[in-house]
Amino acid sequence: MEWVLSWVKSGLLFGIFASVILMLCPNKSYQKHIDMVVGMLFILVMLHPIMVLLEVDQDTYVSYIRNFLMIESSESSLSQENVPLYESSIESQLTAVFIERGYPVKTIRVNSDRQGKVKEIAIVFSDEIEGLEVIENYLKRLFGEEVGIRYERG
Repeated sequence: MEWVLSWVKSGLLFGIFASVILMLCPNKSYQKHIDMVVGMLFILVMLHPIMVLLEVDQDTYVSYIRNFLMIESSESSLSQENVPLYESSIESQLTAVFIERGYPVKTIRVNSDRQGKVKEIAIVFSDEIEGLEVIENYLKRLFGEEVGIRYERG
């Protein structure tokens, strides 16, 4: 029962987050593109508990998103248009994971290269936080030891 309640809570939180993003949309010509991205992210948020139930680890999850956004080419890199979408997807997923675990996350910014390798993550907390080593270990396990992690309070 708790699992279902957590799933519904995640959907509601993302719905509120998505509504705010759509209201802040500066130009209506971008509305359909933002709707598409938000819709895809909503599907990922709703699939997350199912992935946990099926015991699909987050490395598989991240590689699925990376492969979904890859361009069909010999060099296997993201197209220039898909890099921000890829970064936004990771930002939304990390935000959802940290909020679900009770961290006061305000925003997360991700920097990646065209191969989908995350280079830097900046996390802005809305309040003081302790236990940053847990977050750092999680991110390094997910993206590799060489990822740069910055913490801010804002």
